[in-house]
Amino acid sequence: MKKKLGFVRGILCDIDGTLYFRGKVIPYAIETVSYLRDKGYKIVFLTNTDSKPPIEVVNTLLNFGFSVKSDDIFTPIIAIKKYISQFPDKKSFFLVSEQVKPEFQTFPQISEDELPDFVVISDFSDDWRIERLNQAFKYVLKGAKLIGSQGNRYFLDRDGNPKIDTGSLVRMVADAAHVLPLILGKPNSDYFKLALEKIGVNTNEAIIIGDDRESDIQGAENAGIKGVLVKTGKGQMEFQKNYQSKIEPFLTLRSFSELRNLL
Repeated sequence: MKKKLGFVRGILCDIDGTLYFRGKVIPYAIETVSYLRDKGYKIVFLTNTDSKPPIEVVNTLLNFGFSVKSDDIFTPIIAIKKYISQFPDKKSFFLVSEQVKPEFQTFPQISEDELPDFVVISDFSDDWRIERLNQAFKYVLKGAKLIGSQGNRYFLDRDGNPKIDTGSLVRMVADAAHVLPLILGKPNSDYFKLALEKIGVNTNEAIIIGDDRESDIQGAENAGIKGVLVKTGKGQMEFQKNYQSKIEPFLTLRSFSELRNLL
């Protein structure tokens, strides 16, 4: 017998692997989003996508047929901007993709001979040179605060093949410099709490639904929120069990559409 979710007002919903996968919408995901909204549930579409600006995440969902607005989305890029905007006099070094660079153009950045206060590492796979990562490492070694856009060890490409993700690179720099990074994406608990602030929902009134045991389900546990695992995307991949088998969700569903039977 499945556990009951209890009273729920808000849903933090993962995107890739939960709503669509390998370029196709997961069956009945669009209809389920509409159903949940009609029932009055508040939804934030929460992602670790850090290679492109938030508007591109919105456009991807729109192109798939989901009805979303910019304010419905929460990404690590949004969280990083929110964090560093608290320190208008501090300068940063951004190791990010060309697509994301314009998101940070209004923030103070270092000149060639300066040391930054913050080193921000996001997805930079469009120019994946070790020299760029090594420069970030040198700055952190000299005292800059290391900020990572997310904690994913790997992601699945369009063909469903695993590839090293930003979290692994941030951990490498952190280990080399012997520092603790500030992660402003999943599975950091503050990331989930910031997303809930957008919709005015407390942790005990929310659920997180996603396909990744480590970023979604472990993140839910970190934040004190019930985590629901879907057996789509990463959730159906056997190699995930190699190091995530101890991370147990509150509930496991075959797909996102099964929420209609529970809420």
